[in-house]
Amino acid sequence: MRKKVSVGVTFGLVFLAAVVAALATMLVFQQKTNAMLGGLSEKQSRYEVLDDLDSIIAAHYYGNNDSRGLRHAIANGYVSGLGDDFSRLMTAEEYAKYQAVREGRMQGVGLTYKKTDSGTLRVDAVAEDSPAAQAGMKKGDVIVAVDAIPLDSSNSDEIAEKLENANVVSLNVTYSRKKQEKTVTLEKGYEASSVTAKTYQNLGYLKISEFYASTAAQVQSAVDTFLASGVQALIIDVRGNTGTSVENAIATLDVFVPLNQDNPAASLLNKAGETVTTYSTAAGEVNLPMAVLISSETRGAGELFACNLRDFGKAQLVGTRTRGNALVGETFRLTNGDTLLLSVGVMLPYKSESFHETGVAPDVQATLEEETKQLSKDSQFLAAAALFTE
Repeated sequence: MRKKVSVGVTFGLVFLAAVVAALATMLVFQQKTNAMLGGLSEKQSRYEVLDDLDSIIAAHYYGNNDSRGLRHAIANGYVSGLGDDFSRLMTAEEYAKYQAVREGRMQGVGLTYKKTDSGTLRVDAVAEDSPAAQAGMKKGDVIVAVDAIPLDSSNSDEIAEKLENANVVSLNVTYSRKKQEKTVTLEKGYEASSVTAKTYQNLGYLKISEFYASTAAQVQSAVDTFLASGVQALIIDVRGNTGTSVENAIATLDVFVPLNQDNPAASLLNKAGETVTTYSTAAGEVNLPMAVLISSETRGAGELFACNLRDFGKAQLVGTRTRGNALVGETFRLTNGDTLLLSVGVMLPYKSESFHETGVAPDVQATLEEETKQLSKDSQFLAAAALFTE
């Protein structure tokens, strides 16, 4: 026999359920409100400091208050406060230059220099294939005049800016070497070379300094030349490579490795640990023994490239543990026209665990005994060469 439930009991149960649901809703609302108020309180205290500074500066600062400059400095300080070397705030002009450099399109004449006590500029380095290199300039040359204007301590900063000014199409540079002066005309802008190829005995040596958009094609050309000459092994040098472009690094890797059919050649993970982008390689590879030179100055896409060559079973790594920076950046356009470059995730290699903050360990530990451009005196190169000559 079924028992009947009175209307009063039914109403009571319904009322109790409604009360429980209301209490639960209020609890969730209170938690969200507290979290929101906590965030507002933190933001309020953050902006109170700025308000205090603004009031004090407006009332007491003796100099001129450039409000636009202050806003830019505040924004720069905000990003710098993250403590992340990769993240930065750039003006539209700085971002255009950053993009050009990433693609290997340099705006200057290929010179780096230091100011001397007399106000002249001593050449510290000359980029390969740059206008300065093609004109015959070398490290140690002293720039004494630009466009017939002699350099001295009063104008060297101004003329140095002229050397870097992207709006200047060409310059007449007078430099001194061993007390002999020479004037050359340098056209601004050049395509940077990121690849150096040499043959050492029966080995092909390939230095990759950066991963530009043109790097993969440069590497392919060098490898074709090596194969035609009959080298027995390749030694790839990514010491000091701090590449930021995963796409360009994978395109370069594609020259050496086969089609990946199991895992992505690289994956990009966001702060939530979600995979947001994957990269693959195509068919075609180099079937030669290989070694990759790495160092503590190898970071980012340079680390990914080296780690992946090992993950694909194509190369041994020789040198010292890499930097351990797998951060990946994304750009955000701000309302004032500036661009924020922000670290938004990390890159993962083909098979290995993440190398972020741990670095990539070499298979063969070898230290660099002295800085040299001669392969016959490069202790790390010789350690790699020994893998194929013993």
